[in-house]
Amino acid sequence: MFNELSVSQVNSVDAVCEVMETFVRTYVVGKDAGLNELRFHDKVIKNIFQFNLHTEYSLDYWLKDNRIKKDLRDQFLEIVTTTPLVKESDVNHADAYSRSEFHIEMEGGKCQVWGLGAAWEFDTISISLATHDYWKKSVVQISHYCLNEQAEEKHYIRKVRHFSNEDTFVEHVKWCQHRQRENLKKSADLWESREQLFPHLFFISAIEKQIATLGNSRDLTKIVEALQKLDSYICNWKSGGFSCEDAVKITGLRMSPESDSTLKNFQVKGHSGQIF
Repeated sequence: MFNELSVSQVNSVDAVCEVMETFVRTYVVGKDAGLNELRFHDKVIKNIFQFNLHTEYSLDYWLKDNRIKKDLRDQFLEIVTTTPLVKESDVNHADAYSRSEFHIEMEGGKCQVWGLGAAWEFDTISISLATHDYWKKSVVQISHYCLNEQAEEKHYIRKVRHFSNEDTFVEHVKWCQHRQRENLKKSADLWESREQLFPHLFFISAIEKQIATLGNSRDLTKIVEALQKLDSYICNWKSGGFSCEDAVKITGLRMSPESDSTLKNFQVKGHSGQIF
């Protein structure tokens, strides 16, 4: 989760360049360790390129500054996504998050935070631009105000996993490794439960290896959602031959028939004995 409060001004253009290079390099290190989805608060993603990290030097200007290495600028554009902090599919967290407010005490007083709060609610980690000494910590403390299911007001102090440079990320490596192991178990569980989850679909054996490499990543989540839509379509398919065009129209999924070479490479015998 991106800490939107870290988007603040520094004292020089050189400092901006250092902050941005550190952010990109650190994100890549995190991604290599298995952190494969960065989420932004809506208010940030809509205006992020207009933010000034120094007087009259916005992120948009930094992206167009030819003094900056092109690979850094390109990588930053790849990092910035339109994925919201809380998606519709996050049903287990959305309700609790909607009944909560998160704040942090800083030099200027109390500030509301969204990214840090979402990081705690989702039991994940937050990343910041290293624009302030406060963001050069591996753990950030925030206040959590919420209503429980009985509409009673509660207040808690939460400690959020956090990093803004490689030094602070190192302290979370063991957590990342544990998270990866747990995610691999989830992908294995998905394969083992495929007949219960998608009773109208038949999977060739090669799919097992493909799923195993995904863990519990954003890609796996998208695949599950797509398979659920396809399974529902097949369930309601009553007569006639399978129409890929009709399936696309009904499900909204992007799909196309396999080529003859692919079909020959992955020959499968169906329940009727027919070779596919």
